[in-house]
Amino acid sequence: MPGFALLILQAASTVTTPTPDERLLHPVPPRHCEGSSGEIMVCAKDQEAYRLHGSGPQIEPTVPTKAEWRLFGDTRMNVHAEQRALPGVGSAPAAMVTVTVPF
Repeated sequence: MPGFALLILQAASTVTTPTPDERLLHPVPPRHCEGSSGEIMVCAKDQEAYRLHGSGPQIEPTVPTKAEWRLFGDTRMNVHAEQRALPGVGSAPAAMVTVTVPF
């Protein structure tokens, strides 16, 4: 039993608490909108004040994702995107719907 208590004490001393994001520790300072006498001042909230900006480059998929589901029995349906060649334009994205029915 004393050995178990020592293991619990050792485990409690090695557990570290995660540090919170530094941006969340400080509140957004209030904006002061003061005009001099005789002036009309219109104050609006900054739309970007409470937004957290991206943390770095985002990973973009190299292959378009496919959505596939079962309609009934063994019949399946999927929706996906492909590049199609268009005369005079080059290529353009196209949405495709495929229904597969086994014989």
